[in-house]
Amino acid sequence: MRYIYTSEQAKAIDTHAIKTLGFPGLVLMEKAAMAVAAVIMEKELRDSTVLCTCGMGNNGGDGVAVARILKQAGFKTAVCPVGDPEKMSPDMKKQMEMALACHVPIVKTEAIPEFDIIVDALFGIGLTKPITGVFDYVIRTINENENRVYAVDIPSGVHGTSGNVLGNAVIADETITFGVHKIGMILYPGCEYAGNITVADIGFPRDSVLSIENPAYIYETEDIFRLPIRPAYSNKGTFGKVLVIAGCETMSGACFLAAKAAYSMGAGLVKVLTTPNNRNIILSSLPEVLFSTDETLEQELDWADVVVIGPGLGRDERAKRILEVVVSTCRKPTVIDGDGIFLLGNRPLSNSFIVTPHMKEMTYLTELTVPEIKDDILGQARKTAEDKEYVVALKDSRSVVSDGTEVYVNVSGNHGMATGGSGDVLAGTIAGLMSGGVSPFEAAKLGVYIHGLSGDLMVQKKGYYGLMASDLITGLSEITKECRS
Repeated sequence: MRYIYTSEQAKAIDTHAIKTLGFPGLVLMEKAAMAVAAVIMEKELRDSTVLCTCGMGNNGGDGVAVARILKQAGFKTAVCPVGDPEKMSPDMKKQMEMALACHVPIVKTEAIPEFDIIVDALFGIGLTKPITGVFDYVIRTINENENRVYAVDIPSGVHGTSGNVLGNAVIADETITFGVHKIGMILYPGCEYAGNITVADIGFPRDSVLSIENPAYIYETEDIFRLPIRPAYSNKGTFGKVLVIAGCETMSGACFLAAKAAYSMGAGLVKVLTTPNNRNIILSSLPEVLFSTDETLEQELDWADVVVIGPGLGRDERAKRILEVVVSTCRKPTVIDGDGIFLLGNRPLSNSFIVTPHMKEMTYLTELTVPEIKDDILGQARKTAEDKEYVVALKDSRSVVSDGTEVYVNVSGNHGMATGGSGDVLAGTIAGLMSGGVSPFEAAKLGVYIHGLSGDLMVQKKGYYGLMASDLITGLSEITKECRS
């Protein structure tokens, strides 16, 4: 697990180190510059020419220091100051004085195409306004040429929290970010501008990092071992019973995908409750599944340990009646997906429920627009979970899961998974985990992560165009086989 930070949190760490603990800002700047220079020295030839494009703030100061350090190491470097010199920060001014004393050349923006390598130190994580004027010109010039580009802390123009591009942004090959990973380089579109990311330790005190409460986090490879170990002395009852309430007369596939995914994640028994017309196709496609219909709904809710409701359910009176019974009477861990989210609307529930909306469905829960949600996807997931008292698994290119206190951001998965039925597989995956005893919040996080890992595995075999939802179920089995064999 790795913690990730908003721009405000990252700035608070820096401020705490300097103002509360007394760490000199110029010392941190030197260490930041040394970290950038170390990456460049590792990857580039010493006879390369390097131009550091530098704004007037402390990010620019980092860039000026990079030019000086690389010059001492044998590179041919220069500094290109951009902006109003009257607005130069004190540390930036000091770095310029040291660079001039070390005979680092100062050039104008027209020289950008002449250099092999560009160091982008125009703006750091504090940028909140759209790029305009000479900065827009410089960024366009950098992007239009074939230089290798290294960004200092974050590509200039990318918002450090939302990942949005503020009018224009540098497209970097490498980004060296300082101390902590910034959320804006994990979310889209910011992650597409950052290139390869190095998180460099520049000496922020542990106390400063720990002063930030509840930072968001991502899972990494070792987190797959959060899967529970299955006891050897067991039977099908040990691993739980999942009830999948899904499908209408024209949507039998949703039942199949959710049910098979639940089985693939280790559920002991899975029962589908759907319309009688779906009986033959479900039982012939998945003979392991049990079958039931609406008439025995209350009885099946008593039978189940975990419930999934909504995939392909429809939005008619039958679907409304079923959802009302589930949300008003069921106290089992429950995943609400698809049509169930539309029918749920903005009512609150309890923390035994997981709601799995995509962006459009999130508007039903919040009464916000899609752009409003995208502007603060982490904040909206957290707020909705807190207000409605259920776990939110907000599905997007970077899915976000929150219980109202913590926020998890998912980095597995790919655009090949943007295909019909993928969400049904996710609902079944989460349910299968809960049937094995995983808590709702952990099941939502781990389910989203494994679902994405399955997509990453299967896209290597099927390609982005050919990946189908049913392939993801095959991937689930392969992922779990590797980590708990």
